[in-house]
Amino acid sequence: VLGLAIAMAGLMPGQAQQVPVDERTLSNGMKLLMLERHHSPAIAGGWVARVGSVNERPGITGIAHLFEHMMFKGTPTIGTSDAKRDAEIIEQQETVRDAMRQEEAKMRLALRRGEIEDLAKPENKTERYRELEAKFKELIAAQREVLVKNEFDRVYTTAGASGMNAFTSNDMTGYFITVPANKLELWAWMESERLLRPVFREFYAERDVVFE
Repeated sequence: VLGLAIAMAGLMPGQAQQVPVDERTLSNGMKLLMLERHHSPAIAGGWVARVGSVNERPGITGIAHLFEHMMFKGTPTIGTSDAKRDAEIIEQQETVRDAMRQEEAKMRLALRRGEIEDLAKPENKTERYRELEAKFKELIAAQREVLVKNEFDRVYTTAGASGMNAFTSNDMTGYFITVPANKLELWAWMESERLLRPVFREFYAERDVVFE
């Protein structure tokens, strides 16, 4: 049967679909592929970056998928009611997390020495770590006061867009959506905005989601 299939395949060459794609290269090096269709007053737009899990290394595994998620968190103009305050809080969060990592190193050392048995138990956390943990929770609460949740999605859906999604594979990451034909400029602005000026809000919460 296999031999017959191969023979028939040789007699009947595949008829590939001929698609009139208009291919151009922008001044920034990005390759643009366009296909004109008139069956629907909509534009299916998307972009792909040649990066994925193959670019990871031990110690940062999962970062490609995490980055995909973070690209939906907004920009200085999308996702916050106060960009200046938001940036200050994010900087303070990183300062606190750096200090927390230093305390975590001390606790891991105590674990190896047999001085404590379980890092997850509250009583085994250093006093300094508990102080930093409380401070970090305060900063999370402060950020929520200026956070505009899911605004990236809301801007699109309010304009009539649908099907917003993304994917990460071994060697590529892609983002795509369908917008009304008269919203092409909105799509171009939204995507260039998050490419040029992404803000990684709620980083640690999103990291835990991806980790799970």
